[in-house]
Amino acid sequence: MEDQLPMAPTAVPNPVPAPPSVPAVAPTNGPTLPDAVARRGITEAQWRTLMNSLYPGARGESVLMVWDYCVARRLDPLKKPCHIVPMEVKIGDKYEWRDVVMPGIYELRTTAQRTGLYLGHTKAEYGPLVDVAGITAPEWCEMTMYRWNAALGQRAEYPVRVLFAEVVATKRDGKANARWSKAPVQMLTKCTEGAGLREAFPDEVGGLTTEEEMDGQRAITVSPVEMLSPAPSLQKPEGYDGWLQRLVDAAKAGDDALTAVWKDATPFARHYLLASEPEAWDTLKAAAAIVPADEVLS
Repeated sequence: MEDQLPMAPTAVPNPVPAPPSVPAVAPTNGPTLPDAVARRGITEAQWRTLMNSLYPGARGESVLMVWDYCVARRLDPLKKPCHIVPMEVKIGDKYEWRDVVMPGIYELRTTAQRTGLYLGHTKAEYGPLVDVAGITAPEWCEMTMYRWNAALGQRAEYPVRVLFAEVVATKRDGKANARWSKAPVQMLTKCTEGAGLREAFPDEVGGLTTEEEMDGQRAITVSPVEMLSPAPSLQKPEGYDGWLQRLVDAAKAGDDALTAVWKDATPFARHYLLASEPEAWDTLKAAAAIVPADEVLS
């Protein structure tokens, strides 16, 4: 028999209003905000927080993508509901690295809670331990999400089960990447919760895939775009040689280390490498992909 719950909402409440704007800081004699930032009404305090605390090392244009995403979804960007994820995107017959904005599990939880109909979920249950992708982890995780059905006046249940082998992020050698190797149960649990929230709130959440689920995966194929070609006057950026050596050293440590050093560069440095030495980047990625897992984790 269905559990009878106390008084529950009979209709979806009005959407929670967007968080109040942070008061603008007093003018300073420091550098002015970039035009793209100022046009969005972002204050200096907000921009410094985003760039220096929440997304350190990220490109400015990627942080602006986060801001635009949060505006569209009525989220507070200073609560970091989404992440900037470097992913290989297939364009034509080649892959290139791009920053992609992905929601975190926090974003799905927030969206579900705003409906006023989310009643939580059961404790996560796990299957037997198995060896997958070079690590030992539960074979599966399952939980049941609860949502109030106002029309029927009762609680609706949405059970989900997610298999570890189907969601674990692997490197090119088939081994789990560093994040999944370090916390396999935590990552599996977050993926299961994300699947459950999509099942219980399809209209509110839609097909949003969380950053936890897409960690280490490749993005969808996109249509070919016109690529930048090196201009005759293209100049080597300052510090380029040192950064290139760091890439070489990082490739010896694996995919994750190489990605971190790649993200640490300026857009100009990345473009110079791809325009002047495209084969060098392919060689570095191939070298990073064959680093044994025990060396990556040592």
